[in-house]
Amino acid sequence: MLGDCLESINRTIQKTHFETILVDNSNKDKGLEAILKLYPKTLLINNLKNVGFARANNQGAKIANGDFLLFINPDTTLTEGAVESMLNYIRSDPSIGILGPKVLNPDQTIQYSCRKFPTVWSGLFNRYSLTTRFFPNNRYSRDYLMLDYDHNTIRSVDWVSGCCMMAPNSTFKKANGFDENYFLFIEDVDLCQIIKKKGLRVVYFPDAKIFHKISSSNSRLTSQLIIKRHKGMIYYNQKHTQTNLVIESIINAIIMIRCLVQILLNTVK
Repeated sequence: MLGDCLESINRTIQKTHFETILVDNSNKDKGLEAILKLYPKTLLINNLKNVGFARANNQGAKIANGDFLLFINPDTTLTEGAVESMLNYIRSDPSIGILGPKVLNPDQTIQYSCRKFPTVWSGLFNRYSLTTRFFPNNRYSRDYLMLDYDHNTIRSVDWVSGCCMMAPNSTFKKANGFDENYFLFIEDVDLCQIIKKKGLRVVYFPDAKIFHKISSSNSRLTSQLIIKRHKGMIYYNQKHTQTNLVIESIINAIIMIRCLVQILLNTVK
């Protein structure tokens, strides 16, 4: 998948000077060396252990020379003109802090990569929850996943997926990058919160399209990773929601119950 990603970068970006920075969180991938021989200009940061999504992206951003940063997962592929159309649009409007493209599944169906900011109910009505799968038209899922939006027009949104997002380098630095208290998941939501609080917009830009093999990054989650994800939920709630101690304790309890249920379901699976 990484080979496909790097191939799409070098094939589709034609008129823009760019650099590619690869942060490797796994030093056990023996296929990496062969891929990098095909793309020798790729800058490599090789971590001896998995430091998490947020910290790894910050490592890459720290050495980046470009005026704009494009964060993409290795299980994505770019379509013709996607990056340069994003770049032209974000350059044209200084009110934009983060720009996200239309994200498609390999079968060209849409991934709901822009959403409302999460609430305590989002854990029950998110993209993968049983309630959404069994009752896809319930109003909570429709609202959170923005299912009533056609995803064909440019618009401001609450947040866009970190699988592919563009930001001015200066804006990313002012936001202090991704919050490294998150190991994996939610750090993209958090960054969009911070950007919006600074008075900038988060924009969904469907004129640019990418493909994302989402199952590769979400399948076979270990119990440790599920726990870290839910710790991130608790941290996010404490950071961005002003509630009293009683309500906060109730929300934390709901998150922990959700965590235990996911671990049990994952064990059975």
